This record gives sequence, structure tokens and C-alpha cells, in this order.
Amino acid sequence: MTKIAALVISDTEGPDILVRVHGEPLLAHTLRGLFEAGCVDRVVVAASARGLEACSEIVGKIPGARQRCRVLPCGADRAESIRLALDALDSFDAGGAPHDAILVHDAARPFVPPVTVRAVVDAVLRGAEAAAPVLPVTDTVKLVDGEGVVVTTEDRSRLRTVQTPFGFTESVLRDAGERGLDPLADPPATVRTVAGHPHAIRLATPFDLAVAEALLLEERA
Repeated sequence: MTKIAALVISDTEGPDILVRVHGEPLLAHTLRGLFEAGCVDRVVVAASARGLEACSEIVGKIPGARQRCRVLPCGADRAESIRLALDALDSFDAGGAPHDAILVHDAARPFVPPVTVRAVVDAVLRGAEAAAPVLPVTDTVKLVDGEGVVVTTEDRSRLRTVQTPFGFTESVLRDAGERGLDPLADPPATVRTVAGHPHAIRLATPFDLAVAEALLLEERA
């Protein structure tokens, strides 16, 4: 039986995971999406200290989540938050078998479809040390110099936008933590890509939140 965990990391400078979209906080949507994937056993949420109590209340309202989730304060940066979340993951079953895959998920991407989560997990289970969902770049991308002058046009056929969750083997992720690396910005292993999804956008602005609200209304109409 496989053993899969997810670390949900909140960016202290990003959108508040307690902001409501379609009547529920972003964190609730994030947790439901992970559990609906059907492969995630444990979740650790690293949130801002001021939101810990509210996050714990959200976890308590999701059926079965209280026994499967831990909430803790995030660190000074994402690398530290991931390291702290890994340490908290050990409290679930100290001395137990290692995880077959550990996901690192941006809390500001609450609408990643379960099929995308499963694709990332499957890539790691099939032998990838790291995996991430991506989408093709559709805009024309220019490379500019320090003065803002266009130097060249990038070949967009080889460019991809990266989403989360990233998936890692436990050994690779723990090695990154010991070295103080942010495994999303500086992956410590070769990253295999899987198909991302347009709904997995990062909600960084009020406009993004409005788009997400509209998507949900359209889906549920």
C-alpha cells in the first residue's frame, strides 16, 4: 500500500488562504482537492501565525481531515516552511515506513483538479525523483537586457509555466531540507513534467479571485 503525504505551504506575502471564494476559504478548497484525489494520506499545512486558529477550525469542518492534518506556523521563507512541515510530518507516525511520495503544494492554488494531483503522484511512483504539472506557454516571450531592450525572442515551443503540487521522493525532499534549498525554485533532482490544468492558476490578485469565483459558478450552474 502506497504512503503519500502533502505539505501545503502558505506564502506570507501572497494571498490570504482564509479569503473566501464561493462561500469557503481558499484553504478548504485546497484540502478538499487533495483528499478528493484519493491518494493523499496525510497533510501538513504551514500557515501564517495569525491564521493558525482559523486554519485549525477549517480542518475540523472537513470530514475526516482532523485525523489526517496538522497545522503549524510557516517559516521565514518557503524553504524553512517546507523543512518545518517535514519535521511535523514525522509526528504522524514516528518510526513508520517512509513515504512513497511527498507533495509540496502552493496554498494559493486551491483549485488544482484531483486528476492533476494523481498524475504527479503517479510520476513519482513510476520512478521520477521529482515531478510537476506544467502548461505550454501561449504568449510570445521576449528576452530583454538590463536596459529593457529586446535581445531575442524565446522559442515558446520549449517553454512551460509550472504549477503545483510538485512531487518528490522522500529522500530527495529531505536532502533539499538539510541543504536549506527551496525545492520548488531550485529542484534538487531532475523534474519530470505532467499535464497541468488551467484551473490550477495561482490566485495572487483580486482579479484572480474574481476569475476563480466565475469558474466555480460556471461549473456548478
